[in-house]
Amino acid sequence: MTIKMKSIFKVSLLLSVSVALLFSCAPLDKDDYKLGEPVSESDLSFVSSPSAVTPNIIVLKNTSSAAGVALWDLGNGSTAKGDEVTVAYPFKGEYTVAMSLYTTGGSATISKVINIENDDYGLLDTPGFNALTGGADATEGKTWVFARYTRGHFGVGDINAAPEVNGPAWWQCDPNGKEGCSLYDNEYTFIQRGTKLIWKNQGYIYTNENGMNHLGIPGTPNPLVGDFDVPYTPADNLTFSLDEENMTLTLGGNAFLGFYTGVSVYHIIRLTEHELYVWCGSEAEPGNAWYFIFVPKDELKEPDPEPVIPPDPKPEPEAAWFRPNAETNLLRTTFDYEQWFSGADWGGGLEPGISIKNNITIVVPEGIGGSEWMGQFKIRTHIPAAARERFDFSCNIAATNPGTATVKMTADDDPQDDEFFYNGNVAVDGSTLFESADHMLNKDTESILLVFDFGRFPAGTVITLSDLCLQKHIPLSDKPEVVNLWPAAAVTTSQWFSGPDWAGGLTADVKMLEGNGFELTVPDGIGGSEWMGQFAIHTDIPLLASHEYELICTVTATNASQFTMKLTNDPEDDSKVCFYDNALNMKEGAVTIRKVAVKPASADAEAAMLIFDFGRTPAGTKIVVTDIVLQEYIQ
Repeated sequence: MTIKMKSIFKVSLLLSVSVALLFSCAPLDKDDYKLGEPVSESDLSFVSSPSAVTPNIIVLKNTSSAAGVALWDLGNGSTAKGDEVTVAYPFKGEYTVAMSLYTTGGSATISKVINIENDDYGLLDTPGFNALTGGADATEGKTWVFARYTRGHFGVGDINAAPEVNGPAWWQCDPNGKEGCSLYDNEYTFIQRGTKLIWKNQGYIYTNENGMNHLGIPGTPNPLVGDFDVPYTPADNLTFSLDEENMTLTLGGNAFLGFYTGVSVYHIIRLTEHELYVWCGSEAEPGNAWYFIFVPKDELKEPDPEPVIPPDPKPEPEAAWFRPNAETNLLRTTFDYEQWFSGADWGGGLEPGISIKNNITIVVPEGIGGSEWMGQFKIRTHIPAAARERFDFSCNIAATNPGTATVKMTADDDPQDDEFFYNGNVAVDGSTLFESADHMLNKDTESILLVFDFGRFPAGTVITLSDLCLQKHIPLSDKPEVVNLWPAAAVTTSQWFSGPDWAGGLTADVKMLEGNGFELTVPDGIGGSEWMGQFAIHTDIPLLASHEYELICTVTATNASQFTMKLTNDPEDDSKVCFYDNALNMKEGAVTIRKVAVKPASADAEAAMLIFDFGRTPAGTKIVVTDIVLQEYIQ
């Protein structure tokens, strides 16, 4: 059951109950302000005797010849007041008990050692200890893990806004939202006998950049869920303490619950046999309150997915033909914007330089915090969208420094709704074309909101947004008739795969597909760097420097990674390169790559060569490239 009342003991491993005489302060309450007789150690005495219940419960009684107020240091980290005090010692050992007597004439202190011969774990038979450890009879203890399938099992809120009441108001992790990082590798076993803690973490803990810097151990950025995995080995012989009166759980040996914040004391919101819900402050980020939900390891179970019944079948996403300069671009009308830029304290208040003419120019201000959502620029389009109405969005993002941008399209009246799309990792190095086609909401909105975030760019970076295009979905099939040059081309292939020694010699299993595509499996031993996994398709397609071209293909993969594409005639002659992009993102599933308005840099290319590089893709990844289109580009 949930603990809702304070224990009869203050359980801080060492428990105490004091009983003070009601009028023990009388000597200090007289109206006679003359000092009394001085008191010395010879005037003081006290006796200790075990209770009839157990020898681990000791009754202390003041037997001094002088009258005064008795204050006790119980030798277990606790104190008490009164002429008669009862104290529980669950664990064997020697405890030095000191009594200080305060009189009108001064004070004196005496002490004696009390020997407890045996442990008495029955004194820890409380709802909290039983729920946390399984009780004294559970000699192997009870193991807890993150409730990873529960929304909000990991979250953050404002420590200054009643954290126990308001909870993780700033952010709550979705179910299994940190899959792929070390957070879920943490296990905590609490053993009542000896109040032992066993922490297993597979050698890593998870934290953000501020936590990593506070810990002082360099970590590795996690490409899947963000933040950092940091190498960390828990100490041996860890202990814990549970205070059921103040509802706190303290881990010894500087241990912490999975996500490092710099503290080891956790405030308990709920503790039952089936759930441990706590929050803690942060020395790394003093304004934050972090929240964690744990469940017993043997109760962790991935729930059966709830059936999703859409209002009507959603059409399969379809590639779009983007026309920024056409009347179909709804953003040719006026729009409003707002911005919010912040330092690392999330306090906001930074002012970027913003200029809106033909393009939108944003200068990242000094003091930028360096994290996602610390550099927000929002465009309120005033363009309504009906439920399940399909839209396309594209824009060009240019930056004077490389960095990672966020692009989001959502409803202005519900900015937390990500049903349109959300892409939090758009790599920008120079100029990047962002396209996202065929998206819809399941409800009406009066205004589509476009959100950009540049919080991860260096201060002083000049960001330019151009060719913004928001349109009702225009399928690629509605594009004016052009000829795809690829299907009629004569095609040959070559490959070069290498380990980290750049010696080559690896061979990828390649199968050419009917039509215009191929299937490839990255070989074992791949080196992990760009140009270590080259696959080239040689054609007889001429490309003229006076013409512009469009290249489209679909890439399906069994693992996520970055890869490179290059369209050229001669890999060694930059004058014939049509495009080169080494920051293309492959995901587990299918992505559509589209490059528009490309052409040879300065000289005609007699025979186009399309080069893929999968050197950074994990060994064993199966890659399928289909639907290759190479045609003249029509603006």
